[in-house]
Amino acid sequence: MKEKRDYVLGELESMNGVSVAVPPQGAFYVLPDVSGYFGGDDTELCLELLKQKKLALVPGSSFGAPGTVRISYATSMEELQVAMNKLAAFLQEQSVQS
Repeated sequence: MKEKRDYVLGELESMNGVSVAVPPQGAFYVLPDVSGYFGGDDTELCLELLKQKKLALVPGSSFGAPGTVRISYATSMEELQVAMNKLAAFLQEQSVQS
């Protein structure tokens, strides 16, 4: 699980406008700050991500952490790679549109 966590954290670190204030310690999910997108509306970001890239993340506001999204890394490395690629492409397209 540590390998998957480290992979996700590394990918998130490379994404423009994304940060992780508190890396996960014992959990299998991470809540990166994506408040620089969609005016900080994490729900809108998740809806557009689902619509455009068919990638489902959960808005952090559902967990008392507005401006973040919840990413679970309790899946295969292959699925994580697909998900991180989709998220990176989506955020890069949003940066271009801004």
